[in-house]
Amino acid sequence: MRALVTGGFGFVGRHLAKYLVTCGDDVAVTYHPTERGTADESFKTALPAQAQTVSLDVTDGKAVEQLLAVMKPDAIYHLAGLSFVPAGESDPQSVFQANAFGTMNMLQSLVKTSPKTRFLYVSSAEVYGDPRPGSLPLTENSVLRPVSNYGISKVVADLATFKFSHREGLDTVRVRPFPHIGPGQSETFAISGFAKQLAEIKLGKREAVIKVGNLEPKRDFTDVSDIVRGYRETCLNGKRGEVYNLCSGSSIAIGDVLQLLIKIAEVEVEIEPDPERMRAVDITNLLGSAEKALKDFGWKPRVDLEGTLSSIFAFWIEALAKA
Repeated sequence: MRALVTGGFGFVGRHLAKYLVTCGDDVAVTYHPTERGTADESFKTALPAQAQTVSLDVTDGKAVEQLLAVMKPDAIYHLAGLSFVPAGESDPQSVFQANAFGTMNMLQSLVKTSPKTRFLYVSSAEVYGDPRPGSLPLTENSVLRPVSNYGISKVVADLATFKFSHREGLDTVRVRPFPHIGPGQSETFAISGFAKQLAEIKLGKREAVIKVGNLEPKRDFTDVSDIVRGYRETCLNGKRGEVYNLCSGSSIAIGDVLQLLIKIAEVEVEIEPDPERMRAVDITNLLGSAEKALKDFGWKPRVDLEGTLSSIFAFWIEALAKA
């Protein structure tokens, strides 16, 4: 299968490209023109050598149309966009341009150039926002109540993808992944940031103080390897026009995850709140159900949380030891 992964230089895109290659797919990944050669490249998961790389800014509609007209892939995994929630609060225009209008460019270009391509849109559990009391776990039929600009931008793109399937006849399917973690994730995300700080402490590169944001929110975490496997299984077997949650079905407080990481690192640390790491708005509990994915094509997570955290900590130990 000829697969195109937009946003392929990102954390999940790299893991997805590697997985698709191991499945025997012919893979091309796009990256934003500003991404190649960035300073933190050594802290990222390597792309497979077999993957073709193509520069693309999805906010440039003409460039998107030209690329799709040439490639006409069998499947597109659309990950390109801005994924750091706080960035959407400080720069809402950029997050809407990338996430909402970038996706519209992809959909409109497919209608013109490659209408038979299977298009998998990677939405987000952030579209569910602040759940109503008694509404957990969240299912695909739950009310969308986004509380961030990022979440709103993902709702627009999510529903636009449905519209293009329903009215324009595109072969689309959507996934709403809940928080996913793994080696190679940016330290701006809480769990990877904790693991990096603990690795620095373990290696004697910083004092035994770990800076944290709000530790009370609960999140439904899944290993990135399970998530990218879910993307391919959804792309191959998900029902046209449908949407699927991908999650573990269990949530845990951020503070409890930190304690697990401290146990894995085997260090004694002082935990210090950092006002700059606090979000203005935070969802208390983001817990989902993936029963629909299990029923329709048999997907469920395989990696437990402690195994994921161990791999993240080991990644940072290795990366920082070389730095």
